[in-house]
Amino acid sequence: MYQFGKKQSTLLSVCVVLSFLGHFSGNDIYLKGASPYSSAITLSDQRYFLKLNREQEYKEIHKSLREKQRIKNQIFDVISSYSTGLDLDLLNQIPQWIYEESRKYDYDPFLLTALIVTESSFNNWARSHRGALGLMQIRPRTGHAMATEVNLKWEGNPTLFKPESNIALGTYYLNKLQIRFNNDMKLALEAYNHGPTRLQRYIQQGKRLPVDYSNKVLKIYDLIRSNKA
Repeated sequence: MYQFGKKQSTLLSVCVVLSFLGHFSGNDIYLKGASPYSSAITLSDQRYFLKLNREQEYKEIHKSLREKQRIKNQIFDVISSYSTGLDLDLLNQIPQWIYEESRKYDYDPFLLTALIVTESSFNNWARSHRGALGLMQIRPRTGHAMATEVNLKWEGNPTLFKPESNIALGTYYLNKLQIRFNNDMKLALEAYNHGPTRLQRYIQQGKRLPVDYSNKVLKIYDLIRSNKA
């Protein structure tokens, strides 16, 4: 393991900056104000520092990929405990769709997973008595409006039984509600369940706001995060 002192760290920083600026020409580089002996960065130094920098970048990339796979595996484990009504091919893709849509809006994928568990228990063909459909229980009228906003092809109710489309529309809708209610996730979740118009009316009338639904989602979220779901 190499240990860098202050001088070496400075040289490394300079070297990286110069590399991005395109100043490595193959000749020795000297730091202004220092003696040629102590400040020369040779071509060998340049190559070493660039290699070190690349290795660090690769490590970070691999670490990120491992973490992403860990999250997806954990989501798959949650899904596998439910009867989804989907074939294995689609089932295997759901964690990726959840991960991608969550990252679009800077959500923890486990939060979105908890919301789907609460809404449909991952039953892709779920229908509510209010006409909400699919994994995230979206009403066709709402789904159509969201599809128009995100430029997603709308093919009627069948669109909401496509897991990828349902997750994309549901996550977009949740984010839209969060923005509407001043980035308050608990209010956004309650609006997702009760409807934004009703929740807004409660707020305007000074009524006690519902909390049961958001508490349920967040409880499941905590269980998933702790790997106890």
